[in-house]
Amino acid sequence: MRSEGTGGLQGLRSGAPQISGVLGRGELVSVSARIGNDLMGYVCDRDESGLLLDVRDPSGDPTGYEFLPWSSIERVIAGG
Repeated sequence: MRSEGTGGLQGLRSGAPQISGVLGRGELVSVSARIGNDLMGYVCDRDESGLLLDVRDPSGDPTGYEFLPWSSIERVIAGG
């Protein structure tokens, strides 16, 4: 809900992230995909076609790179 006359948002928490920060290179994210996979990893890149992750296993070890088209992503959680 926008506040009248100020252009700001009422109720938005102070310091709320923006997409460019949350999905910026090197940010740790957890992604739920429509195919039932949940992945955790670091953002390598993103563009209009999707998201490229440096995927990590539960212990934090790298397992490879995974490209996820935006249409396959259900949810992204910042901070892993």
